[in-house]
Parts: sequence; C-alpha cells; structure tokens
Amino acid sequence: MPNFDANYVPKSAMTIFAHPDDAEFGVSGTLAKWAKAGCAITLVICTSGNVGTHDTKYTLETLAKTREKEQKAAAKVLGVKTLVFLGHDDCQLQPTLDLRRALVREIRKHKPEVVLSGQPDGWFYGNEYINHPDHRAAGVAALEAVFPCAEMELLWPEEGPAHKVNAVYITLTEQVDVWIDITDTIDLKVESLRCHASQMLEWDPDKMIRTWAKESAKQARQKTKKGKKDKKARMKYAEGFRVMRLVGEEQPVEQ
Repeated sequence: MPNFDANYVPKSAMTIFAHPDDAEFGVSGTLAKWAKAGCAITLVICTSGNVGTHDTKYTLETLAKTREKEQKAAAKVLGVKTLVFLGHDDCQLQPTLDLRRALVREIRKHKPEVVLSGQPDGWFYGNEYINHPDHRAAGVAALEAVFPCAEMELLWPEEGPAHKVNAVYITLTEQVDVWIDITDTIDLKVESLRCHASQMLEWDPDKMIRTWAKESAKQARQKTKKGKKDKKARMKYAEGFRVMRLVGEEQPVEQ
C-alpha cells in the first residue's frame, strides 16, 4: 500500500473546489506533474463563479459561461481532460446533503484514488484575507462525501457502486506533512492561472505564485533532518499538503 509521500503518483485523482481558478491557485503544479506521469484527473467545480466580478458588463449567465470557458482552457494547459461543473451559485454554496450526494455520484463514477480539496475550517490567512465561505463549504462537502458516504454500499446505491478513496490531499493548511516538488511545472501553474482572465484582469500572478511556492519549498527543506541528503534539499518550488491516509492496515467500518 502506498505511503502517499512526495514521490507517489496516483493512477487517478479528483479535485473538489468551489470556483474556477481555485484548483489553479492551490494544487495545479501537482496536477500538471501527475498528469504528465499519466494520472487521470477529474476537476469538480461546485460553482461556476457566476458573481465573481465587480464588472457590471456581466450578467450571472454570461459570467458563468466566461468562467467555465476559462476553466476549460486552464485544464488544457495542465493536461486535465475531465471537468465537471455542478452549477451551484457563487457565494451561496452550502455543504448540504444534495451537494454531498452529487459529489458521491462523481466519486463513484470516476473512482479516484485520491481527492484534493481545500481546508474546511480555514477562516483567516494572515491579517489580510478572510477565506471565502464557498471555499469552506466545498471543503466540508468534499470530506463528507469521501468519508464515509462514497464507500457505503447501502447509502444512495442508485448513485453507483461504492468506492473508497485512498487519501485526501488538503491544501492551504498550516498542518502540512507532504511537500510535492513542482519545480518542473511551476510555469504551467502560472500559465493556467493566466487563463482566468476575468479574475486576473491586469494583474500577473507570476511573482506571487513563485513566492508562495518558494516559501513552501523552504518549509520542506527546514523539515529535512540535518545532514540528510534527499530531494527536499534540491527543491526550488513546492506545494504543501496535509495528507489524510484512509487505507493501510485493516480498519473498522465507520471508525
């Protein structure tokens, strides 16, 4: 059974985030790396980001179409072929049973080995950013869909055969235990974000993304034991995750 360390590449993976561009900000370096290695990736986007603008030229409908188009372009950059838009309204996402059931349906359909999602209880990042409520709602719904719901045969059997996800990779958390080297895919991460032109406007994400990734790589090196020579020591850019390992030794049902 894999230990889901920095060198692990799943055969299949699914991201569950609230908006177009969320996966690009948080995990796209890893997605591009895994896609290059042959991983089949499904992006699940809970909303189409249909209120994510201050530009009054848009309507709810036209912005949703714009952002879905941008997301498809970003996915192409990353090598991701499968996208699912659940179509909930931006700024109104809630971790309801209906959302959980829809996510269970997608998990059972695509059968990912691992799921990547955001931190469900992340409220504040520094003193300048209050986390978007949709981000938290998507994180809660993702975890509840993964465990226990997707793997329980008697729950919603009409949504497909039960499927067990092996691990969940949580991004944008202070409790990081796995750093993935994205030095070879940092350019694709930046390029994928540039596809979201309605959000980037005149701002270029390159400097900020590289700064974040350098800081993550620095944290990885600091965790390396003194004198130990490994890949962390040579890492320039990284994405950090808290990895919840859901398989291993025999585990009781609904533990």
